[in-house]
Amino acid sequence: MKYLLKKLFFKLINKSPADMPMVRYWKFKESVQAKVMKAKDGSLIMKMEGEDYPFPGFPRGYLLFGALSKLKHEIKNQLFNESWWKLEAGENRKEIIRHIKEKLKVIYELAERYKYDMLPPESMSPAVKEIYRAWPERGKRLRDILCFILQEDDGYRFRVQDLAEYFDPNKAWKRLYRFVFRKSYLDSVIKDFEIALTFVEHCEVIGDMKERIRLLRRILLLILEDEDIKKLFEEFCKKMNWKKVYLKEGDKYHARGKYYKVDYRLFDY
Repeated sequence: MKYLLKKLFFKLINKSPADMPMVRYWKFKESVQAKVMKAKDGSLIMKMEGEDYPFPGFPRGYLLFGALSKLKHEIKNQLFNESWWKLEAGENRKEIIRHIKEKLKVIYELAERYKYDMLPPESMSPAVKEIYRAWPERGKRLRDILCFILQEDDGYRFRVQDLAEYFDPNKAWKRLYRFVFRKSYLDSVIKDFEIALTFVEHCEVIGDMKERIRLLRRILLLILEDEDIKKLFEEFCKKMNWKKVYLKEGDKYHARGKYYKVDYRLFDY
């Protein structure tokens, strides 16, 4: 309801996404001076010259374009692209899930090389820190890879943070809906997850990214057909404080420069 009211208000005053505050150094300069600091919660931030909000995190270029790039490439090809082709070929869904689990072992071995590049949780951005905290211990290898990517790649992190607000299965109205209509928590959560990923797809500006989200949605929903992974996902969702992951004003300020419709809830693009 609050977004509908804001949307109506912005329409009345003729405000557009271009009027929203956003990072601006790239409009006038190729680079600016920045100071790496610790926020009150212990997370790393960058204070950038001339900007209204500090940047959450400290992206390390040698990782982003080196080790992390290779890791993301292998995940995309070995887990997502291969699984998509198998689905298109009509292979058995359980066999594809088994294939994904086998490929995860390869990804774990690759990620092991970069374990000393991974920040300790106390230095992570608040959103990533909360994901790290809530992730079940038995899935810690997957947690470490996910948090490594989200911490170092702000483009992915901002999208996951926006997804969290669309998805958040623990909102009061969603709990009431499940109670009134006697829906199981897990079935409802998986449906909400699919819907949230669809919203994120609509928020993408570039066609290639829309296709990437569609691929992500298809394979993640396939993986969630596995009973063990379902239980892991349910445990994680229940333990999460989703509001800690939502995009804050400072996040939105920087995310508006990422070819992503951060204000999709407020404007008709």
